[in-house]
Amino acid sequence: MLITRNHPCMRRIFQSVLLLACCLLQAHAEDLGADAFPLRNHNPFLQVFGLPKFQTAELVRPEHFDFAVSYDITNDADDAERPTSELVIDGETQTLSLSLRHRVFERMELGIDMPYVSHSGGTLDSLIKDWHNLVGLSNSMREGPNDQIQHSYALDGITRYELLAPQSGIGDVQLSAAYAMQKVTFRAGIKLPTGDPDKLTGSGATDVSLGLYAGSTTMLFDRALNYSGFLGVLLLGDGDVLPEFQESTVPYGGVAFRWHATERLSLATQFSLQGSYFDIDIDEIGGSTIQFAIGGDYRFKRTLLRLAIVEDIAAGATPDFALHLSIRSFGG
Repeated sequence: MLITRNHPCMRRIFQSVLLLACCLLQAHAEDLGADAFPLRNHNPFLQVFGLPKFQTAELVRPEHFDFAVSYDITNDADDAERPTSELVIDGETQTLSLSLRHRVFERMELGIDMPYVSHSGGTLDSLIKDWHNLVGLSNSMREGPNDQIQHSYALDGITRYELLAPQSGIGDVQLSAAYAMQKVTFRAGIKLPTGDPDKLTGSGATDVSLGLYAGSTTMLFDRALNYSGFLGVLLLGDGDVLPEFQESTVPYGGVAFRWHATERLSLATQFSLQGSYFDIDIDEIGGSTIQFAIGGDYRFKRTLLRLAIVEDIAAGATPDFALHLSIRSFGG
């Protein structure tokens, strides 16, 4: 069952995660070897906005560049109707992102994220159907043709946005800065309109993000367990993707846990959530989101190989299926 952003259960979940994140903000942001999957919400209509990647309070090591390449693939098959509106999100989005971070002073870090976004019909529809059949999940939303693309929204019989052919291009570049204080790290970002709204590779506007991050560590089975959390707000510029419905501010937050199972292997899980981006009464585009990721990373000296599976656990505005793969190289 889909849970709308006004549903009491949704509000309780949102408040519980925010409370946990607030508690984490009391911890000291020390160098604990924390890391997180650098995930965003890749819903085709939402990924154009300036939500920063999931990060922790820890800054990169001094005097070294931190370099990462991320690959995310998401598959959607959503079709929703209301008395006066209709939404179709059917396709596959692939995002290749290059990220650079550098410590410029003792307490400050600067960064840049440069994505390349591709929307297509994809190739995973049959595989996902077989997986759903194997584990007993419904394929009711996947009864149409396989591996075709259609992203569209119509209101009162008028099409407000439509993408029917594969598109790709440079996405919106994000610049970021972080400052580590005594107990928290303040992170700010600005997303530049380098993408193309007509291709759903950008929003056509400049967005600003502001957030507080913190983290600490404990022990589990005599191995280190890192935990972190953050709260923030995203200030949206006047974009060109469904501009008449766009919100001006979006709250966001998240928590992450990373257990060092061995000297090289870590297991991790994280939750991230955002408020609604559009004032639309269809959950798949207008609802709040809660995204869950589980996976692990393996360390090769100063390089991390990270793999995660991403699920939407309580809202329809996150992709039906997502995989994340990234390689992070950090100085030492």
